[in-house]
Amino acid sequence: MFFFKKKASEKTREDKELVEQNNKAIEALLVLADGNEYLTDQLKELQEKLKYLIATETKEVQSCDKKIRDLIGDMRIALTKGDGETTKKAENLLTQIKLTLADRNAKI
Repeated sequence: MFFFKKKASEKTREDKELVEQNNKAIEALLVLADGNEYLTDQLKELQEKLKYLIATETKEVQSCDKKIRDLIGDMRIALTKGDGETTKKAENLLTQIKLTLADRNAKI
């Protein structure tokens, strides 16, 4: 039986793709948040931070990137619903994304 272990360069490439996907997903959130100036400003700030993330092969950092992807997906759902309560939820998710990003940066 053979066990396949990914090379470091392949892990880094996968993480780079995930970072790029997260950055592009913010564009969709910006469209959904149109009209909410606070949320739009915060998303633009977040997008700027995501743009310059360095891909890595570290599992802990990659798990943070995956968590950010999941939170962005949750935020997309919250903004799609569009009522006042979900806007609060979107703001809470934005805070969670920022915390996860800070955690990611601490692990590098």
